[in-house]
Amino acid sequence: MGAQHSIESDEHTQDLKAEGGKGPLCCCCRSGDEHDKEIASGAIIREALIPEVASLHPKAFSFTQAESSQDSPCSSQFSDFEDSVGAQALPLQGRGSWHAEGGSYTSLDALAQSLTAGDAVLVWGSWLAELAKSSARPVMPRRQNVPPEAVCSAEEIRKGTPLLAVSYCWATSAHPDPEGAQLQLLGQLLDCWLTSLQRRREPAPHVVAPEESWLKQDEIEGETRTDVAVLLDWCSIYQEPRFADERRTSELFLQQVGRWFAHEHTNVWLFTQSPIGAEPYSRRGWPTFERAVSLLPIRRKEVMDIGLLQRTPDMHWQDIVRQCRAKRLPPQMPSEFLAELQQKHFSWSFDRDLLGILYREVYEDVVERAVEMPLARLNWGDPEMQLLHSALGSCCQLQRLNLAQNHIGNAGAEALAETLLQSPRLLQSLHLLDLSGNEIGNPGLCSLAAALPSARAMQALGFDSNFIGDLGAGSLALALPQCGGLQRLILCRNEIGDSGAGELARAMPRCNLQILDLSENEVSDVGAERFAAALPNCGKLQRFDLARNYVGDRGAVALAAALPKCQLEAFGLGGHDVGEILGGERIGDGGAGLLASALLRCERLCKLDLSENQIGDGGTAQLAAVMPHCGQLAELDLYRNCIADHGVKRLAEAVPQCGHLDWLRLLENPYGIKGASRLVEAWEAAGKPKGRLLCQPAPSRSGGFSGYSGWASWGSPILPEERRDSKGRASRATSCRMSL
Repeated sequence: MGAQHSIESDEHTQDLKAEGGKGPLCCCCRSGDEHDKEIASGAIIREALIPEVASLHPKAFSFTQAESSQDSPCSSQFSDFEDSVGAQALPLQGRGSWHAEGGSYTSLDALAQSLTAGDAVLVWGSWLAELAKSSARPVMPRRQNVPPEAVCSAEEIRKGTPLLAVSYCWATSAHPDPEGAQLQLLGQLLDCWLTSLQRRREPAPHVVAPEESWLKQDEIEGETRTDVAVLLDWCSIYQEPRFADERRTSELFLQQVGRWFAHEHTNVWLFTQSPIGAEPYSRRGWPTFERAVSLLPIRRKEVMDIGLLQRTPDMHWQDIVRQCRAKRLPPQMPSEFLAELQQKHFSWSFDRDLLGILYREVYEDVVERAVEMPLARLNWGDPEMQLLHSALGSCCQLQRLNLAQNHIGNAGAEALAETLLQSPRLLQSLHLLDLSGNEIGNPGLCSLAAALPSARAMQALGFDSNFIGDLGAGSLALALPQCGGLQRLILCRNEIGDSGAGELARAMPRCNLQILDLSENEVSDVGAERFAAALPNCGKLQRFDLARNYVGDRGAVALAAALPKCQLEAFGLGGHDVGEILGGERIGDGGAGLLASALLRCERLCKLDLSENQIGDGGTAQLAAVMPHCGQLAELDLYRNCIADHGVKRLAEAVPQCGHLDWLRLLENPYGIKGASRLVEAWEAAGKPKGRLLCQPAPSRSGGFSGYSGWASWGSPILPEERRDSKGRASRATSCRMSL
């Protein structure tokens, strides 16, 4: 049976070559029906693999009936080949670590360099889009027949041309899309994308939606082409029938295809709807691999599941992106992925182990050697945190872990704490942990606080916009003195009151904190007084924010007395509408006057936030009198107070004498046009930066907290976009960013 099968294979292959080269494939998405595979695999083995090892085993390729008698039609001739040649004849290996080769999953130069060898080419998206319109049943040409004008050069990749890799199912082993259905859909999507890119290059101002942020092109001097370079296996690598050198280059590219799908600058489209009659996408080996490496945690990368698309006659790109954004899950360990591959369909059994090796190589570079892991805005909850345990435990040099804007609760925080305690290498390397915008309460923070003393390298913690109260703050305060490297602690938009504030104040002198943000909590004058007592003993503290708490004149008086004894560069007591809602007091002219007196002795203070208080003309006049003597004061926020024309006049007189002042906000105060004009004239006459004076008469004092940005206008480690809770308080953030 084996000899007869071999003869039939030769005849069939010759027939296919006579028909124009529609032979079996060696490519990154190869898959076909079992009949095609059985009648052709013998010829493919001799053509592709036997010359490489024939010298080692000269008799290995005389297939006999006994050697080929496989019971299952799913067993390819690789089983016979492996049995007869032996395990050592054809070693399974990939290219190894790309980082070790000097490559990078974030560098365009590294990708462009891989094209110079000629192992693969990328084709222009505009060419594919036009090809899709060329006839009712357009057919993609194999690489050997792709015209030169359709090929994107390596130099264009270096310039920042957007990149796209397409993962899809082959309809047959002779041609991936003989009916042209997948090409037509691909062409429509490319048309939408290219139209969006063209609009972005028009001179008219255009605000980029969050969904489009991944479409950015680098600014390039001179004329550039608005297009996209596409990796599409049938058009990108040589197909059968092939010469020996073409076969070698194709096999070499297969060893690095995972790098393309995993790369930060490669957008990926997953055509998860298989052609009619073909094996489903989810059951195929190569598509499973392409999807898995595409969804590994790489920043600025967009992966779209085109199978989720609801096609309409008038498709807009923003709608397509919103519909098709692929769901990311925690990365699988290589052993787990190899186990999954055992359940997938392969035309060649050899590929199963090969893909396991290729996945391990990409995983080691992208996950195990990752310095930063961007996992924000993935809609992850507690179950995903359980799954993330193994991946985090394998990281050996991770410094920044961003889990902001998810739905992680107490159970997820506890799972993360357990992971930290069980991962010595992670504890030694982790510098930043951002859990802002989640659903962590006191129990979750208590668990994390217990693990923090072991994280000796930790420098920045973000717990902005959670549900942390006094109990959690107290547990954190107990751990802080043991966190010698911690410099930044962000606890804004939580539920911390005077009790938690007192515990934090007690711990602060024994810490090395440089930034402490407690804005938008529930701290009153009592808590402010406790902080005032602690601040003079915090020699390294540079920024301290109590904005949007319940602090009034009494707390302001205590803090004013402490300020001259501190080394603060930025101080926030603005935004006290919450206190007004709950009946608390706010800072008025008396508190502003005392703060003004304190400013004279604050030599390093450069940023002062007094927004949303009750400061009137009297307090403003006192501030204006001392401003020229505050040599470092660069930013002053008096947004939404009670300042009228007289107070604005005093500020206008002071502005020319304030050499460092270059940002002033006076929006929504009850001054008139005359006062605003006078201030603008003084600002311009002093040569201050345009656009850095924010002033216009307020029509009314009603409505919300619009305009407050906390540390965001001060070069914040966290930049929030507010989201209101049931109380009208901006207690949750929809975007957050931390930086060391």
